[in-house]
Amino acid sequence: MKSSQIPVARKEGLVVQETAEEVLVYDLISNKAHCLNKTAAFVWKSCDGNNSISEITKLFENEVGSVVPEDLIWLAIDQLNDKSLLESEATITYGGNTRREVIKKIGLATVVALPIVASL
Repeated sequence: MKSSQIPVARKEGLVVQETAEEVLVYDLISNKAHCLNKTAAFVWKSCDGNNSISEITKLFENEVGSVVPEDLIWLAIDQLNDKSLLESEATITYGGNTRREVIKKIGLATVVALPIVASL
């Protein structure tokens, strides 16, 4: 994977409401609501145009106090891509693995919640 990519969170056309446990994002263009859990919200907020995937991984590790696989961040980026919550689409390959294989590997390797972006 290209950890040098610098994703940028989309800000235009969105209404954002933060709660203690999640971030709710309403997309005025698609008329869809997205609920980002803590992990996905942290990654989305870290996509400020300055942080690479490697840097976001380090920031998240500092936040949770443990080592996390970079694939966890890529999984969040993948979901943010799917929901059009990034300015431009990041290229994600998962090193030849499928998304399902990556989820399984991350789920067994970390106690951090997998990133989830649920949409209505």
